Amino acid sequence: MIGFVSVVVLIVGVGLNLLQALEPISRIPLVAEGLGVFESPIHLPLWLNVALTVAAGLASTERALRLRFHRLLDGGGN
Repeated sequence: MIGFVSVVVLIVGVGLNLLQALEPISRIPLVAEGLGVFESPIHLPLWLNVALTVAAGLASTERALRLRFHRLLDGGGN
């Protein structure tokens, strides 16, 4: 259950933050000329962005620690 929750938190956190990060990147003149300006449909408050970033960081740390000792990955040489 913890693994499932961490995957969901990662997908939601990275997805929402990526959508919001694309907007200022698309406003760079060189990018705007080639691809156009992307208007993000989601505008979250700063505290929620920070909370999502911290939650995604914790979830990725949990996934990394869990995969580090996974029997299929570690037992491949036996």
